[in-house]
Amino acid sequence: MVSSISTIKYNLSLLNQRNEKVTYQMSSGEALQYGSDNSQQYNQILSVNNNVKSYSSILERIKLSTAYNTTSDTAVASMKTSMESIKALVTKALTATTSSDGKATIADEIESLKEGIYSLANSNTSGQYLFSGSSSSTQAFQKDATTGKITYAATNDNKSVNVETGSYSTQGVNGIELLYYTKNTAQVGEDLTFDENEIILDKNGNQYKLLDNDNDGSYDGLYLNGDNSNTPLSITDNGDGTYTVNNSTTTALQSKHSIFDDLDEIVNALKQQDSSGNAITEDEASTLLSDALEKINTAYDTMNITHAKLGTRTASIENYESIVQTKLTNFNLLQENYSAADLTALAIESQSLESTYTALYSTINKVNNLSLVKYLS
Repeated sequence: MVSSISTIKYNLSLLNQRNEKVTYQMSSGEALQYGSDNSQQYNQILSVNNNVKSYSSILERIKLSTAYNTTSDTAVASMKTSMESIKALVTKALTATTSSDGKATIADEIESLKEGIYSLANSNTSGQYLFSGSSSSTQAFQKDATTGKITYAATNDNKSVNVETGSYSTQGVNGIELLYYTKNTAQVGEDLTFDENEIILDKNGNQYKLLDNDNDGSYDGLYLNGDNSNTPLSITDNGDGTYTVNNSTTTALQSKHSIFDDLDEIVNALKQQDSSGNAITEDEASTLLSDALEKINTAYDTMNITHAKLGTRTASIENYESIVQTKLTNFNLLQENYSAADLTALAIESQSLESTYTALYSTINKVNNLSLVKYLS
């Protein structure tokens, strides 16, 4: 009799354990209460959950990057419109019928358009500057409070966005790509002449900067990435605001010229003055305007190329967005399949457990009655 009671208690304990799990599964909708319930299934669930988390994060970054690029595209399109207006105004200024007053008015218009481009070049979204490369928290272009001169103040690289596990795509374009154009190129062993306002890059994207280490008013050389611990490239001061360097690196060097410098030159020429404010002749001004128009055409072509590059980068990221969205949908389905309890099967099992409970308690009652009869007799 004692053995029968122990067996019944053991079976009741097993029944209670199973009923607890079924109750949990039916109330929570989850297939497993503990990892030990089914270690293989639990590991599958963990793997799928990690993939869902990873691809959800990737998709969010891709969407932010797409929005970033779309805003950049709008800003570049507006800059191109301003450049087209500037080209038309310079062409008009070069006609014989444009008076000095007319040229002064055109100068004011171009100055206003330049300020518009400067503002667009410093566009930002959520505190991130669109054209600052990887240093997106830094304002792309700065204006000297005294001279009004505009220079690029950020990095010459670009941000990368995680578009797939272990894969990255380039986001946006930087200010050098957009608003600087190649003026001169020197292959290895050749001389490169440039002015101090130009940016010097090699074919690998490294920047060389003029540094005056001892603050004596003269530059000591071109330093790789502006690091004065590096051995500099020796330069020759040509005495006219330009410098010459022999390219002793292992790749081509390029001098990048700023659109803003050209616009300043145009405004000065329209006012018949040089960069120092000294008066120049009408013929000298016309020559400067003609040269500047060619530079503006080159700058506009560079802007067009960069705009197309931005479009290609955006299309690549958007393509990954579709791929990642499909993968995430599939992982969500797997997550549901692995994690979700089979409520239909559980309902059937619950009914079976109820029947088993009824039968077991009936047995317990019979055992108890037999024990009572034996006791009375």
